[in-house]
Amino acid sequence: MQKRLSFIALLIVLAVPVLGEAASKSKSLPALPFEQYFAGKRGDHDVLKFNDFSGKIKAHRIKKLLRSGPILGDRVLLQNNTAIYFPEGYIVSATAQFEKWRPKRGIKVDHVASSQDIEINPDYGLVESIDNQLGQVCAEIPSQTPEMILQLRKRTDGLISLVKKTQGRFDHIIGQPSETIEVTSALSPSYLSSDHKIQAIASRCI
Repeated sequence: MQKRLSFIALLIVLAVPVLGEAASKSKSLPALPFEQYFAGKRGDHDVLKFNDFSGKIKAHRIKKLLRSGPILGDRVLLQNNTAIYFPEGYIVSATAQFEKWRPKRGIKVDHVASSQDIEINPDYGLVESIDNQLGQVCAEIPSQTPEMILQLRKRTDGLISLVKKTQGRFDHIIGQPSETIEVTSALSPSYLSSDHKIQAIASRCI
């Protein structure tokens, strides 16, 4: 796995000189939501923006390669558990998930058996800043289940976000209710979801 990540990182670095004008334009585009927070937590200035070339994704930030259909490597999971998608080499969407509880270090999700296996997720507090990070709600999307809430939010800089709220997956272990919040952000409705209904509603939000 490490060799594969290193190989991808090398290919990305070799491709950087051909960016030209496209790379300079990305400087004025918005940063991925919550990037400033995680950069501060790491103690660096490595902030990714939408439309950044994938060469800006440093190898040490990559936790896992994700598969997008038959393709492996145009979507990666960062160490902060944000999944970013770059189908043509440029970042078009970012998906982050926030849960109140998380497995303790070294324990896999499917091995969680009791409250002793989980801990409070310190990043869950970011949900309190959703209004500032994602803007105001511009549409509510009907859900097929009462346990799920779907919202679309927009910012003045053009960022649109799909926010999905569901029941916390460890609630039955803790014995108290919580929410899992998944946020997918993009500059184009086509990258928010594969659901054409959601894309159409997002287009009306712009």
